[in-house]
Amino acid sequence: MPYEYIALQRDADNRGIVTLTLNRPESHNAMTPSMGEEVTRAIAEVRQDPEARVMIVTGAGRSFCSGGDLGMLARDSGVEGATGPSMGETPRQFYDQFLSLRNLPVPTIAAINGPAIGAGLCLALACDLRVAASGATMGMTFVRVGIHPGMGATYLLPSLVGTAKAFELFFTGRIFDATEALSYGLVNRVVPRPGLLEDVGALAAEIAASAPIAVRTLKESIYRMMNPGLEQALEFESRQQAATFATADAKEGVKAIMERRKPKFRGK
Repeated sequence: MPYEYIALQRDADNRGIVTLTLNRPESHNAMTPSMGEEVTRAIAEVRQDPEARVMIVTGAGRSFCSGGDLGMLARDSGVEGATGPSMGETPRQFYDQFLSLRNLPVPTIAAINGPAIGAGLCLALACDLRVAASGATMGMTFVRVGIHPGMGATYLLPSLVGTAKAFELFFTGRIFDATEALSYGLVNRVVPRPGLLEDVGALAAEIAASAPIAVRTLKESIYRMMNPGLEQALEFESRQQAATFATADAKEGVKAIMERRKPKFRGK
């Protein structure tokens, strides 16, 4: 079955390298349940491929991923007239669709070609390695929309940058650039945007040349003690995010984005 919202492509020169591209450039690759279903299917396909040794995750166009689809956020927060898709009663299934890449046996590399915002940044953090294009911007902007962070944010971000920096980035929701991300330890390296995929491809080829069984078991070893913490975070985040979607602040936050203005939060 062909993909509509993502693309899955094998490297012509190195069949061990597979690239998954979020493919909704008109919406800056915003995440929807339909895209999540395709990500889950693609991960299952790569998992069953004995030749696969590395997977690159990137975005079509000039963005990596802008986070949750605005229409979806509007509907789930109760904005009048919203007609977007819905995450349903709980966001947990939505999280699991995209974070299925976390359980892929082969190494994953996020090629952050442009803005990675909110849940989109979480998707990059769920990869094993991250390479960012110079000028790419990132941000944990959940509180600016009036909702609790999700997609494993409260586990993934502190585990990389520490609690103090995580609190700063969460509480302010501010946008930062690739150079700052490198200084925080969020990305492994920053490269010029025109050479991003070439640089990531070279890194992927270097990994693919290593013994595949050793690499897979090494990845499993590193995550073995970490995954229980992620599981607990996802369960708690799902409940808290669902609760904040029901607040007036969430509705105001989404409407403010749609109307291109600053939100006026009232703590209700």
